Formats: sequence, C-alpha cells, structure tokens
Amino acid sequence: MELKNSPIIFVVEDNLFYQHLIAKELESIGGDIFFYTNGESCLMDLHRNPSVIVMDYNLDGEMNGLDTLLQVRLINSEAYVILFSSQKGLNTKEILVKYGSFDFLEKNNLSFRILKQMVTCATDESGHPLHN
Repeated sequence: MELKNSPIIFVVEDNLFYQHLIAKELESIGGDIFFYTNGESCLMDLHRNPSVIVMDYNLDGEMNGLDTLLQVRLINSEAYVILFSSQKGLNTKEILVKYGSFDFLEKNNLSFRILKQMVTCATDESGHPLHN
C-alpha cells in the first residue's frame, strides 16, 4: 500500500480574527496548516516545502505580501500562492500575478468558502491527497 503525504499549507495573516476564520474553513481539508503573522517567519519555514501559501498583502513586519511573494519565488517556485487580501486597486490582481501569485482573492463575507475551494483544487493538482 502506498503512503501518501498530506498537503502542507502556510497561512500568512497578521490579523488573528482572519486567521481563525481561515483555519475554520481549511480544517476539513486535512494536512498540516502553519500560521504566520509576518513574511519573515514564513520565509524561515519554507524548508517545509508548502504546497499552498495563502498570504495577506498588508502584513506586520518589514515585508508586505508582495515583498514576501518575491522572496518565496526565489526559494520555492512550485508553491501555489494565493494572495488573500482586502487590498484594492485597479491592477492589484494583475500586478500580483505578474510577480508570482497564482491567484488573488479579495476578502469579503463570501470569499472564505471560495478560498477553501481554491486551496482544495491546488492541493489536488499538486498531487497531495485531501484525505488519507
């Protein structure tokens, strides 16, 4: 019988309320979910080789989401990065995708369920099972 690895998911979000909401949505996916409040701590843990990184744009610390994304891409070009932010701007999605984000999702009341669907699809595509 083949043993399958669980997906590793990083959530980089400095707002603890949003961390809690994201955790509630993603807990049924399974796998290992790690939470970070700034980009620097996420980067220090990239050796865990996450399948998916869900990241806010506005972060505590020296680096914002775009700075962190650029550094993630230098270290791990394979992780599926979803920028999940209330950041608004005419070209926000296009700019973030240009710099290596695979998806951008604006935070609102309905977006947490959409985020779960996006993470589920990304972990399926990466070859990591959702359930053992």
